[in-house]
Amino acid sequence: MTMTAVSLFAGVGGFDLALQRAGVDVRAMVEWDKNAQGVLRHRFPDVALFGDVQEVSGDELRAVGFVPERGIITGGFPCQDLSVAGKRAGLAGARSGLFWEIMRLVDELGPKWLILENVPGLLSSNGGRDLGVVLGALAERGYGFAYRILDAQHFGVPQRRRRVFIVGCAGDNGRAPAEVLALIESLRGDSPTGDTPREAASREVEAGASLGSAVAERERERERSSE
Repeated sequence: MTMTAVSLFAGVGGFDLALQRAGVDVRAMVEWDKNAQGVLRHRFPDVALFGDVQEVSGDELRAVGFVPERGIITGGFPCQDLSVAGKRAGLAGARSGLFWEIMRLVDELGPKWLILENVPGLLSSNGGRDLGVVLGALAERGYGFAYRILDAQHFGVPQRRRRVFIVGCAGDNGRAPAEVLALIESLRGDSPTGDTPREAASREVEAGASLGSAVAERERERERSSE
């Protein structure tokens, strides 16, 4: 059966494009920025769009077709309080603290998979304690997880863009998420040369496609093994 997805803090739809290319049915996006909403409406006219992550409910996401048992929630939650360039309020900050809205929806929905993304500053925020809080929150909810830093320049994008990706799978000991991130490593390509700005921007979005593809393929393997 087709996997479904909800994209929190959707931005202009990088995760969503990657998931769609991996054969995942993206049912909803949540994004408060008006300019970004305009991009999402143009690029994903058939996907439900919600404005404020603090107001959307699990019931609303189910109502637009999200099926938690075969569902993925993505969340590139705000980085301002985690970045080394900021004041580093961490998860106690008003913006990066919106991580807890992801956990609220996880509690309401219980999705099979989670994909979280943030800046590498998450690893050092509050002496590493904020990363421990994030991973602890997943473990408390029964998710096995793995995490690593991925750099867009190693996925065919002519830009150094390092981000932490955390993959979680419900009821798993962490092996499946680790396999997903190991597969990401094997999908690396050579950096292109001579791209136009439009081509480079397109390739930056494509850099996330391997993550969605890996999760989708891992889930298909699980379905085949259970048949």
